[in-house]
Amino acid sequence: MIKTRLLTQTTTARQGADPPVKRLVKKYLAFCGALTNDASTAEDTEKHKEGFLKELALYEFALGRVAAVTDANAREMASYAEARGEVDDAVSLAEKDIRALRDKLDAARRDRKHKEEYETLRRLCVQLPSRSDTESACADLEEQIAVLERESSDAFKKLNLRKKQFALLLHAASELRDELEEEQSGVVPMES
Repeated sequence: MIKTRLLTQTTTARQGADPPVKRLVKKYLAFCGALTNDASTAEDTEKHKEGFLKELALYEFALGRVAAVTDANAREMASYAEARGEVDDAVSLAEKDIRALRDKLDAARRDRKHKEEYETLRRLCVQLPSRSDTESACADLEEQIAVLERESSDAFKKLNLRKKQFALLLHAASELRDELEEEQSGVVPMES
């Protein structure tokens, strides 16, 4: 309906006014009637001709306006399509940038996490002595253990020697006591 009204230009600004095509047809019919009517004077015919040509010029002007508006609308639509294409390209480029930046952000977060873990481990390592200090302390302890093992071995040998000497002493004391008891009891052992 709107398309039909636009094509026939039946939409007018004034209430009750005839559409342009209808007015043009009326003027044409009036001019044709003046030409075929014998009672019409040349002046009437000229007046109807002028009215028809004036209405025809107005209609052509209106059609020219419509053509200009149509042309402008077509250019504007092409401009809008071009602008929409540019906007779509910009949006897709922005989406690619967002994805790339999101990937960079994820990588930066991973790097930061690794650095924080590294820093935590570094703090723990700083609290502990260095490897060379630990190795020298271990070497010192191994030397001390070796010295203590030698001392323990020497002490064990001395203890065994003392045990043997003490057993010998006890044996000698026991023999001496036996001899003393025998002497006191009056039995003198024979000397060989």
